[in-house]
Amino acid sequence: MDILNQVIGRMNKEDIRHYKLYASRMEYSHDRKDIALFDHIREIGEGYTEAEAIKKFYPPYNRNAYYRLKHRLLQVLNKSLLLQYVESQDEIFIHALFGLYKHQFNQNNFSVARYYLKKAESKAIGIEYFEMLDIIYSEYIRLSNTLVNINPEDYIEKRQKNYEKLSKLREIDQVLAAINYRIKLSQNFSSDTILIKLLEKTLKEFSLDKELSKSAQFQFRMINAVSRTLLQKHEYKTLEKYLLNAYKNFQKKRMFNKSTHENKLEMLTFIVNTLFKNKKYKESLVWSEKLRTGMEEHNRLLFNKYLVFYYNALTINYSVVNPDKAIELLEELKAGTVLKSIPFYEIFVYLNLAIFYFDKKNYDKSIRHIIKMGLLDSYKKADSGLKLKIAVCELMIRYELKEIDTINYRLVQIKNDFKDLLKEDNYLREKNMLTMIELLSKSASKNQGEKLISMMKEFIHKDKDADNDVIKYVPWLKKNLETIKE
Repeated sequence: MDILNQVIGRMNKEDIRHYKLYASRMEYSHDRKDIALFDHIREIGEGYTEAEAIKKFYPPYNRNAYYRLKHRLLQVLNKSLLLQYVESQDEIFIHALFGLYKHQFNQNNFSVARYYLKKAESKAIGIEYFEMLDIIYSEYIRLSNTLVNINPEDYIEKRQKNYEKLSKLREIDQVLAAINYRIKLSQNFSSDTILIKLLEKTLKEFSLDKELSKSAQFQFRMINAVSRTLLQKHEYKTLEKYLLNAYKNFQKKRMFNKSTHENKLEMLTFIVNTLFKNKKYKESLVWSEKLRTGMEEHNRLLFNKYLVFYYNALTINYSVVNPDKAIELLEELKAGTVLKSIPFYEIFVYLNLAIFYFDKKNYDKSIRHIIKMGLLDSYKKADSGLKLKIAVCELMIRYELKEIDTINYRLVQIKNDFKDLLKEDNYLREKNMLTMIELLSKSASKNQGEKLISMMKEFIHKDKDADNDVIKYVPWLKKNLETIKE
């Protein structure tokens, strides 16, 4: 799928209406093949191919003419979307003001240029857009070479103070970005202790900065950072109390607005997941609906982005209180278009469907979802630790299906594919599970049977990491241990 198809595919009814109005105002001496191409791509959707489009619009096959048409359509779409959304988000509006400043500056209209730069500065200060303020202050310094009533020393000082805040926030952002990326790849089934320690050290240092602590952006980043830390350390009760107090405090201070809307939705997502971890399923579902209500705010500004998180909130809770409802939600999500724009969450859907069907003892459907997940592009990029856990999960399902030959074949593959990972202490449980599944799948001698029973009992007794299992190892081992004893 190329860029033009992706842009058109994500446009809603209002975007399409605005484009048609904008495009019809433009006068061309030629026919409106650009609008015809737009309609063609919308109608064909994912089935669109350049080869078919070239034949349709420029027969027999004028590739160059088609590319000119395609380029013109993308240009008009870009202008239409910019015009439509220029005032929808403060960041976009600030960039538009800065663009007007640059235009007036290049026209040597310096006093007007300063007017737009000042408006951009005021807006950026209001939402603590420190990255843009750095650029704005550098332009003030540049403008001082032309306008004598601008004292560059004032803006040099402002830029330096802004840079100090920006540098500290960037340090937190970098660690958070690394953690978030690892979490996406591992689907929360592994943790990175090195990153967590680095984050704790960073938070400790920056929390002592009184001026920085007043910043709303810093406070929201602190919430995110502390939440990630407590989540990875499995301190869910502390996290619940911390988040609920912080959310109530931010509401009281009226800190939730359009520019901090994503921070609000992120906090709601954390609260939902934490309540679930603390087995407060009804409360978690109540907060799930608060998340949904928040997604509707500001003209559904971030609705599509958080739709998967909302589905996740419902799914994890219904997996306990109403498993059939959880499966229904995931099947609905799988059939929709949202996942195509957020590939990493495809794994979430297929993996959870595999787990839920396993719990319902529908092992055929469970293994089908594991196989389909393995074909996803997003799975190929997933964390190796997650892949190993899924491989163990696959063998557990195949054991229930009595696919002994496949188990023996896959065991060789898995041990080879993950030979380095299986040497690590973090994956000792997976290594032991592979050994026990191998023994289970063989016609064990008396000595092997005793070894297997001993291993299973020891594993069950010592197990402390159930939160990181894809399919819980201990209940499965207990069930099979009873079978062996019989």
